[in-house]
This record gives sequence, structure tokens and C-alpha cells, in this order.
Amino acid sequence: MTPLLALLLGAPLLAGCSAPTAHWRYVEFDAGGDTADYSGLGKFTLAKSILLLRPVAQGTPPALLSLPAEASGAHTQFGFQPQPGSPAPRLATLDSTRLVRSLSLAKGNEPAAAPPAQPVAVAASIDRGSRATSANPPALPMAVDVQTLLPSAQRGAGSAFAVVENSGYKVALQLAFDAVPAGAIETAQLDLNKASGLYFYSACRAATLTLLSEPFKQQQYTVTIADPNFVQTVALAPGSAVTSHSSCGVDLGGGSEDASALAALNQAVAQARSVARAWETVPMPTQAQALAEARATQKAVVAVRKSVAAAKAAAAAEAAEQRRQEETLRSAEVVPQPASPRRETFAF
Repeated sequence: MTPLLALLLGAPLLAGCSAPTAHWRYVEFDAGGDTADYSGLGKFTLAKSILLLRPVAQGTPPALLSLPAEASGAHTQFGFQPQPGSPAPRLATLDSTRLVRSLSLAKGNEPAAAPPAQPVAVAASIDRGSRATSANPPALPMAVDVQTLLPSAQRGAGSAFAVVENSGYKVALQLAFDAVPAGAIETAQLDLNKASGLYFYSACRAATLTLLSEPFKQQQYTVTIADPNFVQTVALAPGSAVTSHSSCGVDLGGGSEDASALAALNQAVAQARSVARAWETVPMPTQAQALAEARATQKAVVAVRKSVAAAKAAAAAEAAEQRRQEETLRSAEVVPQPASPRRETFAF
């Protein structure tokens, strides 16, 4: 079954028509505030996207990767609860996340064996700097948290403006995005009681990121992003499987995994997560305001640089003057002469 056909078949089921044969029950939960015990569930989180701008080679524009990250907020945390006598889903996630890497459904009552974990080196954490403006802009990599630019369900195409900030330095940007696919379902409207036998994942949008301010002015990238405000669906029959794409979407069918490609993806996802903690994505109402914010920080950087240069020059001048005075004192030192014989006159 093609993804499009599965989507067309799945959407009416979620919209209120007859439910498919029950394979499992979906449970939505709040990982932070829910007190119920969901320890036995296979849990997953809908994906959002982080756009990771990475250096390539000196003199070459940086490269942009669209990578999945765990979405936050309502209607993003779900779990599988198998039904008695039905095959249990096999869920594999990306390292240190609840992002679905692959999902398969065993035949009959075949047990769901967990795939072996593949350890991978994780990029060192990058902490967000202070808001005080630095004399030197932070070096790449840089990250854009797309979920902050799609805060609510917007089915049609649109555009959002923002600045990304680290250590008081800001870069202005625009994200223009296409409409969600026609069959996408608003996540808040999901009827989980009628979703058994289907797998749903964050809807995919085509988007264009344009960097508006220096040092990346007018550099533009076209990517695919995940929008957790909407979901797309595929049917999952016994013996079938889905595998997540590296940016958004799924492929039907399992197949063998490329261990090196999976390790590289885990590494990139870990780096994106870490870099996104260092760069704060701040939405702006207009392009003009985003540019004004970025230019203000660039002027502040120039002012700080001038201040630092002036302070260094003053310190150098003071040190030179100190050396000159010390040299003058050394040159002016008087060598003591032997005392002349003392003559005294006595009166009788």
C-alpha cells in the first residue's frame, strides 16, 4: 500500500467512520504532569524540526540540515497499549529520545523483541551564553527551533519571522512554509479510539529558510519540516513496518538498516538538540522588527569591539608610559662621589 493510499484510507477512520480491527490502543499522556502509571507502554513523541546550520569549508556557504527533535506541549506524547490476543508493535527510537526510528507489527502472536541498542558518540553540550553582547559573534553551528515559529495549527501556507540569539548576538531570518498535505489531521482533533491499526506522525511541510542579516545575509535553503500541530497517517497491518525519514515522513517497509547512516543520524540529532539549547529562537511580528533587532546587536558588537580596542590601546599606552618613566629614572640616577677631606680650624 502506498503512503498516499494509506493516508486516504486512514483519515476517514480518524474522522469518525467505522474503526479498524483493534491491534492496540493509543494513550495520550503528559510526561511532566501526569501521575498515571504508563511504565508498560511503548512511548513515542511527535517530532518537530530543528534547522542546523553547520560550517563546511572556509569560503563556502554553510550547510543546512533539517533534523527531528522531540516536540513539546499538549498532544505530543503518546503510547501504544497492545490489546489481548493481538500482535504488539515493535518500536525503535533514536538514541536518547522518544522519536520513532521504526515501527513494525509482528505476525500473529509473535513476541515483540526490542532491537539491540547501537551506542553512538554524543556531541558535547553547548550552553546558552549570557545576554551581554560579546565582541565576537558566536561561531557556527547555529540552530533554529521551528516549533516556536509554528505555535498553533495553521493549515495553509504562511511565513514567520524571527531572530536566533546567542550571547547577545542576533541573526534575523524568515521561514516561508507551504500548506500541510490535504489529508493531514489537526492533532488536537485526533480520535485515538479510532486510530488502532494506524500509525500517525507529524505532518510534513516544504519550507524555505532565508537568513536576513549579516554574516549570512540572503543565504537561502529549501527544506522539509515536521509540524506536530498536524499528523499524517499510514495503515500498519501484521507483518508490515514503517521507517522514519531523517527529516520528516515515513517509508512503508522495513528492510535492513545502514548502521553507519543510523550512527550519523543519531550524532546529528544529538548535536542539533545541544546547539538548540545555545541558540534561542525568538519569533518577531514583522521582517522590519527582526532586522531592527539584528542590526541593533550588530551595532552593539561594533561598539563593544571599539570599546575593547580602545581599552587595549589605553592599556598599551599606559604600559609604554610606565616603561618610559622607569627608563628616565634609571638614566637620572646620580653615582655618589667620594667625600673630600674635611678640614677643621681650631682656635686657641
